[in-house]
Amino acid sequence: MFSEPYEILNFLIMPTLPIMIHVRKADGRLEPYDRSKVLRTLLHLGFDRSKAEQLEKSVFERVYDGMPTSEILSLIYELAREFRPEIAHLRDIREAISAMRPKPDFEEYARMVLRAAGYLVEPGRVLEGRCVSHEIDGIAFRNDEAYVVEVKHHVNHHAYTGLGTVLELWAALEDLKEGFRLGLHPYHFTSAILVCNTKISLHAERYARCKRIMYMGWRYPRAFALSDIVSEKKLYPITMLKTLPQTVIEKLGDRGVVTLNQLRKMGSEDLAKLIGVSLDEAGRIKSLAEKLVATFSGKT
Repeated sequence: MFSEPYEILNFLIMPTLPIMIHVRKADGRLEPYDRSKVLRTLLHLGFDRSKAEQLEKSVFERVYDGMPTSEILSLIYELAREFRPEIAHLRDIREAISAMRPKPDFEEYARMVLRAAGYLVEPGRVLEGRCVSHEIDGIAFRNDEAYVVEVKHHVNHHAYTGLGTVLELWAALEDLKEGFRLGLHPYHFTSAILVCNTKISLHAERYARCKRIMYMGWRYPRAFALSDIVSEKKLYPITMLKTLPQTVIEKLGDRGVVTLNQLRKMGSEDLAKLIGVSLDEAGRIKSLAEKLVATFSGKT
């Protein structure tokens, strides 16, 4: 096998190549384990970079080839709870956003995200186009631009927002532009913004870029991704609280309270009256919201 002694030596000291570990996504596809995604999740949970890297190493030590990403997420939360027990009350943020009611909760939430991104945003309304009337989810302004806002919510966060949604938005935009020229409404729209809680299909993305329609998906485009803005601006939805009953979530949503920060700022008496609980229970809910907001802010 080896013709010279030095070949044996080279073989013995040859570095061992790392084994590539693949994980299984929800749709069944395999992709290489990506430590940056684990780190991002831990940073979103309020850990500093050093601690997040330490925990990611612990996650990697337990990951096996073909491990479902859902199990990896559960493992991340399991390890995180050892250092932050309050995380036990949390639902994953992506799942929490998917659990929001499309109307009015997610629509209001999307408008809050756009405001946090630097836009002046008005509520949704019905406006007349040249051909038909259009129920739009909001109107956004920035510099000299005015945008039709379309909000698309998916209960299944693994789904894609497709080409049809962008086509409909473009058609509505063009009709509303003609409506403005005819004096049917006062908004001189220049473009549109699509906000969704999922990925956007390749065809939808290409069409949006071609027509210069802005879009905000879960993790892209860069600098305008829903997940990044939510994390940076601490816009965590109340649906992250596992212990909050759906009836309570709906009562809060009807009042426009859709984030943990809004919840913690409510007076205990107002909260108790709104959701029909005792003052002690209202205080407990507020206290938990405050702890979680502090956790995400890295203050614990």
